[in-house]
Amino acid sequence: MNKFIFSISLMLLLISCRETEVIETYSIIPQPNSLRYADEYLTSDKTFNLQANHAEGVTLRDVLMSKADQYALTFSQGSDATPLLLMYDASLSNEAYRLVVDTEKITISASSQAGWLYGFHSVVQMLPVGDAGTFQLRCGTIEDAPRFVYRGMHLDVSRHFFDLEEVKEMVDQMVHYKLNKLHLHLTDDQGWRLQIDKYPLLTQMGAWREHNGQDSTCLEKAVEDATFIIPEKHYRIINGKRMYGGFYTKAQMKELIDYCQQRNIEIIPEIDIPGHFKAAIDNYPYLSCSGEAGWGTHFSYPACLGKASTYEFIENVLSEVAELFPSKYIHIGGDEVNKDEWKRCKKCQRAIRKAGLKNEHELQSHFNHHIEEFLAAKGKQLMGWDEIVEGGVSEHSTVMWWRNWAPNTIRDAAKNGNDVIVTPDFEYYFDFTHAATPLSKVYNFEPVPDDFTEAMAARVLGVQANIWTEGIPNTDRLYYQSLPRMLALAESGWTAKDLKSYSKFEERLPRHYRYFESQDLFYHLPVLGAYEDETVFIQNTAFQLEIPLEGMTVYYTLDGSTPTQQSAVYEGPVAIDQACTVRFRAYKGDVFSKIYEAKYTQQTPADAVEASVQPGLHRSYVEGRYWNCKDVPLTNIAAAQTRVDDFGLGQYEGQSNYALVFEGYFKAEEEGVYTFYTNSDDGDQLSVHGNIIVDNNPSHGPRMRRGSIALKAGLHPLQLIYCQIGGGAVQEVFVETPGQEKRLVQPAELFCKIN
Repeated sequence: MNKFIFSISLMLLLISCRETEVIETYSIIPQPNSLRYADEYLTSDKTFNLQANHAEGVTLRDVLMSKADQYALTFSQGSDATPLLLMYDASLSNEAYRLVVDTEKITISASSQAGWLYGFHSVVQMLPVGDAGTFQLRCGTIEDAPRFVYRGMHLDVSRHFFDLEEVKEMVDQMVHYKLNKLHLHLTDDQGWRLQIDKYPLLTQMGAWREHNGQDSTCLEKAVEDATFIIPEKHYRIINGKRMYGGFYTKAQMKELIDYCQQRNIEIIPEIDIPGHFKAAIDNYPYLSCSGEAGWGTHFSYPACLGKASTYEFIENVLSEVAELFPSKYIHIGGDEVNKDEWKRCKKCQRAIRKAGLKNEHELQSHFNHHIEEFLAAKGKQLMGWDEIVEGGVSEHSTVMWWRNWAPNTIRDAAKNGNDVIVTPDFEYYFDFTHAATPLSKVYNFEPVPDDFTEAMAARVLGVQANIWTEGIPNTDRLYYQSLPRMLALAESGWTAKDLKSYSKFEERLPRHYRYFESQDLFYHLPVLGAYEDETVFIQNTAFQLEIPLEGMTVYYTLDGSTPTQQSAVYEGPVAIDQACTVRFRAYKGDVFSKIYEAKYTQQTPADAVEASVQPGLHRSYVEGRYWNCKDVPLTNIAAAQTRVDDFGLGQYEGQSNYALVFEGYFKAEEEGVYTFYTNSDDGDQLSVHGNIIVDNNPSHGPRMRRGSIALKAGLHPLQLIYCQIGGGAVQEVFVETPGQEKRLVQPAELFCKIN
């Protein structure tokens, strides 16, 4: 047989033998608000005949077809192509869509480009990832619309810069998950990123810097983690110096605005004023109170609000911003202002007296009102961080609530009639580590406080996640920090509250991990489980892991060196018979995890002590506000001791600004390793035999920490220091005894000396 004919025959045989994938359930994120399955199937191969019966749909069709390769789709007018119809339905609201899969076609009905767009991305998420050949898709009907009108992502391009194509790539992922607002943090102390014609030095010089501490930290981390490498493309030589930075010309920004508008994404520009203004003051020093740029204790020198020239400069900048951006919002920041400079500035103090203001807080509020009126005259609406509420703000401003520790600001804003965007520090800051803000924490946060009235709840426009880029110098790190947390945010912004389920969300994630890989997107791999950060053992133990995702391979070292793909492969429990630190990292294709560490400490069991004891503990009260247990004075506390049964707060519960010191003995029933856990708010420290075993300090919020020690049977001296500075009050001690599950320490295990 001719070799060519044989090869073609073999290829056709292999294709015909490929198992047809049957898709029984849709792995759509965010979860549709109504989904009904039928018992029939559509047979397809990702070849579609995309048709529209409305002018906006025809325009969108060209946008969608331009992304065919991205989603491994083929668009064809041929008779074998599956019809994909964009149909107009005036009864549907702006971003709503109806999606019907039957045995012959897929129909997306909507009243707007946004609805068709979101329906299309739901279709893409229903299909196999990549080149799947022929598949069968279960028929069904989706009727869907968002919970909130504002579903946003914030990107700080000042601390580290992301160029036009990199931002477009992020926009592609946002629209795939039905997010519709991109908040660009364009200016800060570290760089000015937008061309302003009237003040060319803002970008000629203010967009560039020599390495600062944030850059140095990234470079140090890059030694072991390539996601911290600073891209070479963001450097240039200026006046003989190697400078980092970049900026967007107005033409580039117009291109990005158009790109976003085609994808139903509104860009909200932020020009941070009057604080975080150093990149401007560096080049126009007359803007500060002192005539120079610099730093206070925590924040940079702000713009001087006692000079007419400051107002003129800011208004000229905002005029160009208002002309460039079609968004009705302009964000002015307004957070973390170093007001000490205003206290020292004669011009600012004169402005306070002239306007009849009480203090520097009201001076900033006076400035905000002026800018608000200025923007309103240009058809724009002021938006700012929740600090703008302090000192008063009109009901026309929109407030971004980010300070969890200032819960009244969101309530005050909503009561005042301000629209509110919910973007809390502890849940929606994606620059936080995944340990501090895990995926479940993002997903389970409810944006509307339980005590809001119906009228107050109506002021909550939606949600936004913030990405501050001090430690995010490239797109790999950007996606490591934001994926898959962005998907959890998207579901909170879109899906009805009573339809959300974290366990079901997790079930849909594997399909999206494959999607990330098909797009060459870095992402945060699911966390490795079943290991402890620190393990104490007597003779031997084992290092063992739980690998949560198929296809992940873990490499480890026992000598403290950096694990690479040339290191030992974890294939099951690893015997440990001497002290060591296991370092390990997971890989899935080109994506890798952080480096984990598990410390193993070999101990000889501590001897028990002899003492005349009675049941209970001695507890001492120490008055004062102690942020750290080490600051609690322990001299002369014996005189204030009382005997108690356990580690409870007793009569002190509900009080603030004190410390409690518990002293006594723990009775070990048998020789072995004992693991203690403390759950504390606002912090504690547990010592056994004078050695700190659990350092849960400071916690300032309910937090559990653990530590282990090898003990012989008998009594062992212990001490627990607890600090309470206000707010919640929790103090619990748990123990895991040899061969037993974790439980609360029982009064029968606690003893103190007989006085």
